[in-house]
Parts: sequence; structure tokens; C-alpha cells
Amino acid sequence: MRIKVKSFPRGEIDKSVDLPDKSTALDLFKTLNLRPDNWIVSRDDRVIPDDCPLKDGDSIRLLSVVSGG
Repeated sequence: MRIKVKSFPRGEIDKSVDLPDKSTALDLFKTLNLRPDNWIVSRDDRVIPDDCPLKDGDSIRLLSVVSGG
């Protein structure tokens, strides 16, 4: 399946990714070599859990988590 992925706020990721059927956001992180604890996954303007199955044609937004003191 093919999904579109964009990252926010800096937009360093903006591409289409091919994943096997029944892949989850965790599989997407592995494919992109990203740490899941640094990102929030959004589909259709709704946050989804990392273990949520993705669907062919999804547009996924990865929101960067920023913390500090």
C-alpha cells in the first residue's frame, strides 16, 4: 500500500511511502528510521495510536514532539 507522509512543523518529511498491507504507524516509523516517542501520528486531523492499522491512500501527518524546561 502507498501512503503520503508529511511532518510538521518543519516539513523535513514530505513523501509517499510503500508499506505492506496491514502496516501500522509503528511500521511507518521503522521504514522512516524515526523514533516513535518523538512523534504524534495524525490521520484526517485526528490523532491515532501507533498500533492503528494504516490504509492504502492515507495521508499521515507526523507532528514533532517538543519538550524542555
